[in-house]
Amino acid sequence: MKQCNICGGTEFRPGPNGRMSSTGKPPLCGKCFSLERHRTYREILLELKKHGLVKGKAIQFSPDKTAEADWFDEFEVSVYGGENSLDIQKIDRPNKTYDLILCNHVLEHVPYDNAALCELMRILNKDGLLFFAVPAPVQNKVTRDWGFPKEEDHGHYRIYGDDFRHILQKYLEPYHISSVDKPNPVTEMPERVYFATKSRETQERLQNALGRMEIINAP
Repeated sequence: MKQCNICGGTEFRPGPNGRMSSTGKPPLCGKCFSLERHRTYREILLELKKHGLVKGKAIQFSPDKTAEADWFDEFEVSVYGGENSLDIQKIDRPNKTYDLILCNHVLEHVPYDNAALCELMRILNKDGLLFFAVPAPVQNKVTRDWGFPKEEDHGHYRIYGDDFRHILQKYLEPYHISSVDKPNPVTEMPERVYFATKSRETQERLQNALGRMEIINAP
């Protein structure tokens, strides 16, 4: 029996607007209402936790079921326009503040994603890890950026494509960047997660934790 790795639930339903996963299986947990990406991100974080990469001081941008606050010494959540609202393009926090930064399905909502990425790396400590994801980049070859929030597309400024790796190389050239594809434990639908770090040692620990990865940038 398939089980949600966030709440232990075993009942799954169609997602928003009756959506089923690409594998034909219902994606929404009937107990905690997590979707595919939440459970995949949780599975990856649990592996990183075993290898000592989930600890210390962390910040998460936007509500997300991925992490648990008690995994960290300090855990901060920022909801733009809501609780603890921070502008990700100009984050009101000192340099090198966080050991782990979680930023999932946020960059597509930001007018200047280059500024956001640079700010995220600014507040990351020298051995820290940025864990981030965008919606289904493998489904499109090229990123399409409208320059405004498209209401009919969830208010996204852009849809990222498979060229997202080149965007990251351009914006985060001094840093170690990598990605991993991992199937969801319930629907078996693959999700892609990206990582960035300032530390070669942290990148090596990341590879030891997750195994085969795509190295996007290795300064």
